[in-house]
Amino acid sequence: MALIISILVIITITSLIFLARNIFLVAKQRKMLDIQDFYIEHLNEMVRVIRSQRHDFINHMQVVYALMKTKKPERAEQYIEELCQNVRFNDGVLYVNMPELSALLIAKEELAADKEISFKIKIDSDLVGLNVKPLDLITVLGNLLDNSFEAVEELPQEKKNVAIKIFQTSKHFVFQTANPGYIPKHLREKIFEMGFSTKSGKNRGVGLASVASVVEKNSGRITVSSSEDSGTKFTVMFPV
Repeated sequence: MALIISILVIITITSLIFLARNIFLVAKQRKMLDIQDFYIEHLNEMVRVIRSQRHDFINHMQVVYALMKTKKPERAEQYIEELCQNVRFNDGVLYVNMPELSALLIAKEELAADKEISFKIKIDSDLVGLNVKPLDLITVLGNLLDNSFEAVEELPQEKKNVAIKIFQTSKHFVFQTANPGYIPKHLREKIFEMGFSTKSGKNRGVGLASVASVVEKNSGRITVSSSEDSGTKFTVMFPV
């Protein structure tokens, strides 16, 4: 009888270990799928921007060509000057030592323009020496910017403002996003938990948890401050 009980106990423990392992693998696969969905979404966004800019570029070149062909170089020069003044993206994004980040910021500028959101970019570091993989940095900043856009989307037009600052201190590379939205204190304590979200829908409660995980993996630190007067600011710091 004792032998049978021992065998049953061993079988039960083995089954529980097997079940726990399967649950862990399923959770890991689910997280990977969520991350893949995130990258696919941003890739599609970048492709859309590239297609749009290519289409616009062809149209502008045709106008310049026609003006030159009809011997109106002054008009062509004026058209080019006006075109340069209306270029949407910030020149600073082109000098960052990470093309993937430049592409992300350009895509987000286009997205902000589509949503009629004022998006300001201030870059005071070329990020030379940053020991963070491009995919990790895109995960962090892509999620933070998406959250910022979402936070202001329903606000009055004069408050639809989002900003990102990238700079460097003697000890850290700093990435800071800001928007006029407000996150109550009791929610700020939970926003980095996997599955927590104040909104309903697919893949909710994944973004900021992924951000926190990536920041921790790269020996970084993330903080959030929020008040009704000054809005919400996320600050991410990676060691130099």
